[in-house]
Amino acid sequence: MPRPSSVLGALRRGSAIAAATLALALLAPAASAAPDLAASRFTELTSGRPIGIEATRGKVTVVNFWATWCAPCREEMPMIANVGRQLAGRGVAVVGIALDNKTEVNNFRKMLHIDYPIWLGDSDTVNLMRSLGNPSGGLPFTVVLDRSGKPVARLLGKLTEQTLRQAVEPRL
Repeated sequence: MPRPSSVLGALRRGSAIAAATLALALLAPAASAAPDLAASRFTELTSGRPIGIEATRGKVTVVNFWATWCAPCREEMPMIANVGRQLAGRGVAVVGIALDNKTEVNNFRKMLHIDYPIWLGDSDTVNLMRSLGNPSGGLPFTVVLDRSGKPVARLLGKLTEQTLRQAVEPRL
């Protein structure tokens, strides 16, 4: 049986190691932190200006990550636009964040008559999606934010109107 003093010494050494590990974790460079939606910047498709999610503050916001080469994305976008129009008067905003090039996205938006804002993602957008609860980085991926900007629903895959409404309407 170990002596009490040797057990106590081991606990103290373990506490010192734990404290050192915690200190190193707290001092790690911020660049290793997961991307944050509130801090992320995108490029507004039509103006080319930088924009962030703060532009929708105060509204229940549907953030839909998509790409022109993603068949389920293309299929759900007209429905998302329709629901967005129907709920706009109740404080809902819809934003599409495209993981694609500007020319393809703009041509696609015009072809489908998508009338909600489209923002262009960058090289950090897939990591942002992962930090928001999509570990595979799959598309389409939709996040619903409450009026304060907090994620309240994460939906991976092609949406149905019922699923989208069930995620949005309780927050109105």
